[in-house]
Amino acid sequence: MLKNSLFFAILLLIFLLVDVLYAAPLKTLSLDFRRELTEKDKTEHIAGTLHYDVKAARVVVEVTEPVKQIMVVKDKVLEIYYPVEQQAFRFISEGRVPLPFIQSIIQSTQAEYGLTAIGYTLDKHDVVDQILYTYWKPPEKAKDKLGRVILGMHNDRLISAEIKNPEGYIIGRSRYQNHSKIGINYIPMEVTSSTYGEKSEVLQQEKIVYSNPQVNIEIPNPILNFTIPESVEVKEVRW
Repeated sequence: MLKNSLFFAILLLIFLLVDVLYAAPLKTLSLDFRRELTEKDKTEHIAGTLHYDVKAARVVVEVTEPVKQIMVVKDKVLEIYYPVEQQAFRFISEGRVPLPFIQSIIQSTQAEYGLTAIGYTLDKHDVVDQILYTYWKPPEKAKDKLGRVILGMHNDRLISAEIKNPEGYIIGRSRYQNHSKIGINYIPMEVTSSTYGEKSEVLQQEKIVYSNPQVNIEIPNPILNFTIPESVEVKEVRW
């Protein structure tokens, strides 16, 4: 279960990072990352490089540890390929896949972080100790499945995010640190997160560190055009 959760959790954790970058004058972006995930007293590490093609809105993640893996995300499709095992999976979502560095912000401000693109609306805001907190409510049609989101901003930097379930209980908290300015935006190079259960017990703890950002490299990056080899059978799953 922990191994399987690695691939989807990394999509969600990196989600905000590319959302921030979408408004910047970028063509391509590559970032190395190292991720530590603890669940039920078990800790696993994952490392690799993330590549983002802004115009194509296409993300390719090369995982080097603990197993070699390539993830490709575009629109409603997530593909996962294991080059050593020669196995491949294609996950087709009803809506857009929450891409790592998804292009979900269109004509949005940093404070939105993709929430308006999925139907959230700003409910209220306040300032506490120079931190701007914005409170977002889910779309009416999804209020039985989604809860509020609270974002904390300081000096144009996202520093915290809190996600609640429809009953108002916190199910996730994230902290964003060590921001680096890339283009016109500040990127958190370190993200720590916790996921909570129904009784506020911690289900998962995670830390992800980004490094070596490469922006608009003129030399073509072949990994951005990666496709699963035709000789490999692809198992399709709808979710």
